[in-house]
Parts: sequence; structure tokens; C-alpha cells
Amino acid sequence: MKISTRLLFMAIVFLLGSTMSCNKSENTSGTDDLMQSLDNSVYHEWVQVFLELDRYAAFFRPGPAPRALAYLGLSAYEASLGGMPDYQSLQYKLGISDMPAIKKNLYWPEVINASYAYLMTKFFEDVTFKDKNGNVLSKQDFLNLIVNKERELKAKYRNDASEELLNNSEAHGREVATAIWRFSISDPVGHNAHLNPFPVPVNAQGCEWIPTDPITVADRGLFSQWGKVRRFAVTQGDLDALISPYTCNSDTNSVIYAQAYETYVVTNLARKEPKGDMEHMAEFWSDDRVGWTFSPPARLEVIADQIAKEEDFNLEKTCLLYAQIGMALSDAAVICWYNKYKYNVERPITYIQREIDPKFTIPWLGFTPPFPAYPSGHSTFAFAGVGILEAFVGGSYPFTDYCHQQRTDFNGHPRAYNSLRDLANENAFSRLPLGVHYRMDYDGGNFCGILTARRVLQLPWKR
Repeated sequence: MKISTRLLFMAIVFLLGSTMSCNKSENTSGTDDLMQSLDNSVYHEWVQVFLELDRYAAFFRPGPAPRALAYLGLSAYEASLGGMPDYQSLQYKLGISDMPAIKKNLYWPEVINASYAYLMTKFFEDVTFKDKNGNVLSKQDFLNLIVNKERELKAKYRNDASEELLNNSEAHGREVATAIWRFSISDPVGHNAHLNPFPVPVNAQGCEWIPTDPITVADRGLFSQWGKVRRFAVTQGDLDALISPYTCNSDTNSVIYAQAYETYVVTNLARKEPKGDMEHMAEFWSDDRVGWTFSPPARLEVIADQIAKEEDFNLEKTCLLYAQIGMALSDAAVICWYNKYKYNVERPITYIQREIDPKFTIPWLGFTPPFPAYPSGHSTFAFAGVGILEAFVGGSYPFTDYCHQQRTDFNGHPRAYNSLRDLANENAFSRLPLGVHYRMDYDGGNFCGILTARRVLQLPWKR
């Protein structure tokens, strides 16, 4: 009797162990794996791939990069709604006519993996990649980064889900991404705009913006059409909400003279302090040059990625974060460039050389970006991104930015901030010691960025 009882107990233990083992390796339901129960590592992996491509992509900054981030984030969000019961589709709000039905019981990291891989290939397949010296690099090498990352992650996920479940998850992620790609290319202004980055002549009148750098095509400004790109949350009224900047005036008592003189003084102070904090700040936030670093809007994605890792956001929270910050950065580019070409404010170098010091030059960066000054793109992107991040971690969140700490070709030492708003303010101000912006550009970007973040957060995300 004792032997039989013992044998029965051992048999039950064996069966339970076998069942648990099968559930791990041959799970086909996915019912235990809502997004809240999973880690966010799939996003970190894909952000790193995007940053590498974005760094070398010619004419992908400043508008096409955040536009791609928006559609990447939106697609992953829509594909994962079956694991996010508190959230709903934005299909009807955005006017997406053919979104696949929401599916449940999938392995969500693979859904997101497939979605990112499909769309990232689409966004970068027609891009020319260049190093910091302007040499063309192998496109296939960059596209292989996408292919290899997708395979690597799917192989990793075989430890957690059956092949059938992974294949079903991949199919759904790809199906949603295909619908999102159709939606993306239906925007005729934004789609493949990097192939024609100087589309329309800009005729300067009086003191309006004129090109100041050889990389600018004659009388054309970079992405002068970007104000017509599809928006996700910002309205036409929002586009026109930014007040008119100060008009051109050579009077030394005028506001514009005072603004230009401030940039002149700050730039010269920074120049007199080589390797000092002002130079560190300017270089740390520049992100202007293709082949050197990722683009200014992608910088906010880096910050989001660092926060999501440090705070150990679950997969649902991370999915929402990247959908919202991508849309905010994309709309930030639209509202900023709409107003740049609406007001056509000349760059400080033009005003300063004409009215203050004809020998004035741009330190460190060596050129002025090829589009009008007001508002600042850096400022708009910074405040749009921070406006989203504050909704996740609060307004008093201390942060240290480590994104350039491995660099040896410039001072990439981390910079620390008492709050994310302090970070955004320094990002915006850093353009003054570079000599490329006025303070009004900083202030205008602050307004546009915060407004954009607010509009994205007001979209009907929750059920």
C-alpha cells in the first residue's frame, strides 16, 4: 500500500512537470501573455537598429526620421491591441480604411518584431547612406541589419513560444504593418520626400531667409513642403497658433537687434572658452551631421529608450510610449516646418553679418542648417518629446543623458538634469552658442512642442 501510494505520487509529479514543460515550449494559446506581463526588450533592440540607419541616412533628417518613427510606433500599437484590453484602435480617428481585425492569443514580442522589421525595410529601402565625409555606403549592409535583427529575435523567442504561435504572431504583425504602410504612402507629400529634399524655390523678400551654406540648392530650402505632411493630432488651427516673430529692423533699439546681439555675445563667449561647458553643451545636443550621430528628433527616442529601460516599463506601457512619442515628433516636424516657411525668418548669421559684425562665423558646427530660423527644430522636437515623457514619469523626473558617452571624436560625457523640462530647455538653448538661432526660435519651439504633445495625448487611446 505504501509503495503504491508512493508510485502514484511520483507519477502525478512527473505528469505535472511534463505538462508545465510542454506549456512553456509548445504554448499555442498565449492567453497568459498579455502585454503587461512581458518585458520591453524588443523595443530596445529595434530602437538601436533605427538609430544606426538614421545616423547615416542622407536627407532623412529632420522630417522623414520622425515620420518613420510615428508609423513604426503606430503599427506596433495597432498590431498589439489584442494584448492591451484597456486600449483601442485609432483606425477611425486617423482614417485608416483597411486595418486588419484585432487578434488575441499571440506572442506579442514577435508581433512587434515582425511589424518593425517590415516597416523599417520599407522606410529605408530607397535611402542613400553616407559616412561623415559624404562617401556613399553599401545600402544592403544597412538593410541586412533589419533582416538579421528580425531573425535573431524570432530565434530567441523560440524558447518561449511554439513555432505555430510565432508564425501566427509574425503573420499578424506583418499584416498590420502592410496596412500601415499603405496608409503611409497615401500621404503624397511625406512619402519618399527624402528623394526630393529641395522641392520648391523660396523667394526671399527684404530680410527673409536666404541660403547660407553650400549644401543648400541655390534658392531652395530643405523640406519647404513639410508643413503639408499628414498630421496625427495637430489641427490646422494649431499650425497657425504660433504668433508672428519680430520683424526685421536694423534699429539698435529693436527687439530683433537685441535677439541677434544676444546670439552674437553668447557665441563669442563660447568661442573664448574652448573645451568648456558651453562648447560641450553645443556639441552634445547638435546631432546635425549625417554620419556623425543620429538625428535631433531621434535623440528624443534615445531618451525614451533609456527611461523605458531604467524604469523597467512593461511591454504595454512601452508600446504606448513609442506610439505617442513617434506621433508627437512627427507632428512636431510638421508644425515647425509649416511656420519656418510661413514666416521665413533669416538666420542669425545673415543678420549679424549685415548689422553687427561682417566677420562673424559659426563655430564648431561650421554651417547653418538650410532652412529658416523660426521656430527652432531642436526646441520643437525637445519639448514635444519631453511633453510625452512627462506623462509617463512626471514633471520632476531627474535624468542623466548617456547617449554619447562612448564617443571619442567629441566630448560625449553624460549631462545630468533635475527634470526633463530642464533637459528640453538646455537642448533648445544649445543652438545659441552654435550661432544658428535666436532666443525667439527657442521660445517658438517650446510653444509648438508642448502644444503638439498635448494634442497627441488627447487622442482617444483608452477605451
